[in-house]
Amino acid sequence: MQSHGVQYVSGERAERIVPQANGFIVHGKRGTYRAGRVVLAAGLGNRTLALFVGMNAPVAPNRGQVLVSERVAPFLHYPPLNVRQTDEGSLQFGDSIEEVGFNDFTTTHVLADIARRAERAFPMLEHVRLVCMWAALRVYSPDGFPVYDKSERHPGAFVVTCHSGVTLAAAHAMRIAPWILGAPIPDELPAFSARRFEHAKELTPAH
Repeated sequence: MQSHGVQYVSGERAERIVPQANGFIVHGKRGTYRAGRVVLAAGLGNRTLALFVGMNAPVAPNRGQVLVSERVAPFLHYPPLNVRQTDEGSLQFGDSIEEVGFNDFTTTHVLADIARRAERAFPMLEHVRLVCMWAALRVYSPDGFPVYDKSERHPGAFVVTCHSGVTLAAAHAMRIAPWILGAPIPDELPAFSARRFEHAKELTPAH
């Protein structure tokens, strides 16, 4: 990144964006930044930041909890929906979907349910030890799908928001990035505009 002239600022928090005639001024807690283009990729923070550039990013938190086991001999050679085995043998279990606001703490009863479901699916795990647990907040739109958009009111501002940036990394690099830099919009992208929510009633996230 540095070889291409990128300046990375760690520990910063964007608080306000001011559109200008030739770009944007982003006011952070630690400094002020100027740019010709602004890409909002702040996860749950996009809901607030998008308003500064005339856009809509209706994302909300959804908590997921995960259990990690000790290393065991490889047996899971394909990735089912809620269980993964890493190359070194540890297992990851997680299938909770919780609307609890911004609470990202683990809860014993939910983790116990996850463990019971894993044991029912794979009885050989009955005596396998669990070594780690954690929780995190998903970035969910009303229908559970990504939001990719550009501002009509303030050209040069974009929203890129989704639940799994890792899963969609190839699409972001090969399809989204060229569009942000000025290439024609990919044919599939208009379907992911936040305008799809303008006339929608209450929607339930897709699981």
